[in-house]
Amino acid sequence: MGQTEDKNSIESFKHVTSVALRTIAGQKDLEVTYSAAEVPTGRLSPTGKPRLPAPGHNLPPEEKRLLRGCADVQALYLAHHDDKLHHQQSPRDAQALEAFNALEQARCEAIGFEEMAGVGANLNAVLNEKCKRLGFENLSSKEQVQLGDALHVLARLALTDEKPPASAEKLLQFWKPVIETQLKDVNFESLKHAIHDQAAYAAQSKQLIKALNMPVEDIEGDNPSEGEDEEQNAEQEQQQDDGQSEDNADQASEDTQTGMDDVFEGDDTQDMDQSFEDDGDSDSPTDAEGEQAGNPFYQNRKDFMEGPDGRYHIYTDQFDEETDANELAEPGELTRLRSMLDTQLSAHQAIITKLANRLQRKVMAQQQRSWQFGLDEGILDPTRLARIIANPTVPMSYKAEKETEFRDTVVTLLIDNSGSMRGRPIALAAMSADIISRTLERCGVKSEILGFTTRAWKGGKARDLWMQNGRPADPGRLNDIRHIIYKSADAPMRRTRKNLGLMLKEGILKENIDGEALVWAHNRLVKRPEARKIILVISDGAPVDDSTLSVNPSNLLEADLRNVINWIQTTSNIELTAIGIGHDVTRYYKKALTINDADQLADALVEQLADLFDEAP
Repeated sequence: MGQTEDKNSIESFKHVTSVALRTIAGQKDLEVTYSAAEVPTGRLSPTGKPRLPAPGHNLPPEEKRLLRGCADVQALYLAHHDDKLHHQQSPRDAQALEAFNALEQARCEAIGFEEMAGVGANLNAVLNEKCKRLGFENLSSKEQVQLGDALHVLARLALTDEKPPASAEKLLQFWKPVIETQLKDVNFESLKHAIHDQAAYAAQSKQLIKALNMPVEDIEGDNPSEGEDEEQNAEQEQQQDDGQSEDNADQASEDTQTGMDDVFEGDDTQDMDQSFEDDGDSDSPTDAEGEQAGNPFYQNRKDFMEGPDGRYHIYTDQFDEETDANELAEPGELTRLRSMLDTQLSAHQAIITKLANRLQRKVMAQQQRSWQFGLDEGILDPTRLARIIANPTVPMSYKAEKETEFRDTVVTLLIDNSGSMRGRPIALAAMSADIISRTLERCGVKSEILGFTTRAWKGGKARDLWMQNGRPADPGRLNDIRHIIYKSADAPMRRTRKNLGLMLKEGILKENIDGEALVWAHNRLVKRPEARKIILVISDGAPVDDSTLSVNPSNLLEADLRNVINWIQTTSNIELTAIGIGHDVTRYYKKALTINDADQLADALVEQLADLFDEAP
């Protein structure tokens, strides 16, 4: 009876929350979904459809307020945001666009805070939760904070005049003096007077962004409503874009400086016969978070790598990092993050268990044993016992156990840890990797789980060094890569299960340089003694690193990825397959599968592995 009442109470809460969301958004037919994998920070998904965290049992008042706040944030954005106007006004530069999106988010929330007192309290709960998840309480420098996150919090507090939550005090301590010094005559007060006029607010936002020394040329070019003088100014800004963005690139990076042992250099690659051409549809990131901010193909269309002559190279690898996951978070934080992952995993337990059992049956079927009969020696065959008694000299009365040939196998799950994987995709990737590894372990198949990202946004220490050296042309890869070992092949899951929670830590997911990550995973695998070796890549987009693409040919990273894939598929005995989340990876990999929604990931992983084990080794 109690469980029924609890379930009815949760359903009632979800219904009321959904109705309130639709009412504020002004869209009575709006579809609202709930997911245990959703992060409670309120950001509207790129699909434009609201997704809220699934409420748990016996909801305490503070959790109810947080969930209502997530609904209010998304509803206010839908109600007060004109996406077409926003896109027309958006800056081209990735960092400037990140700041522009953050300021627009703050505007929509400020309107709700101003007009509805109850909504304001809910928004405070979400802001406080965001600050906690981003680790603002433990900041030691401003470089640990992404500019967009800092601007969103600072603008929200300035536009609403609300008291900052305790979790944001260190953020204000490190960032507010810097921004106030740089802004001088331009400040948040000018934004406050324009929050009900998106066009005017966008213009003021770009003035503020420009005061922070970022280029603000629109993505769609000059505004046709502007005069000739403004068009000329915009053209001049475009010519200065590269220099300005270089001067003000984000210098966020961390102190650990370890070399990467197995970097794949361009001179070691096998020449490819085909030329690499730009594919405008390859990936068009538009979201404010992570690498989604800004399309790299806008930045340097005139220059492309053509085939094997345009070798991939690295400006410096001295700041690159290969590290175990447990070195990137304190033990207590890993325990907390793992607990969050377990909570989300419980909501998918039934379907994942079903998929795991299916995979286990598939693998065990490859390891079945059988009997070979009619032998001259071995174990006595009881079915022929009567013949032996009648005539002890009769031959072919023995049997022997025959083991089906099943080569030792090791599987590497290489997971894209880029910013666009935030939220549901990375949570489901972590959950799927967890259950797949445990299943393979039960079957005697070793597995390792690896992740790849960068140590900083917009270049880090590698870009700083390049600028100090006079910014030589075509520097090659210009960021500090970070390769993360969540689970090594020889480590049991019981010892490494906490590490997977790291994928949920804010600030870990940055940009993605896929080609080098694939080489790293390959080089780790070739050293293994197993006879059969498999790499399964999980990614949601083409390689993107704004620092590299802004000063190199625009298809540099994609060309390298194709080159690496071709090299592995044609010269290595390692089997390579991939799963693309909302991104067509079949144009890169011979064996690949594309899914449209992260919710399909667990099923797709099992399908891909099951197909591999079906094939003859």
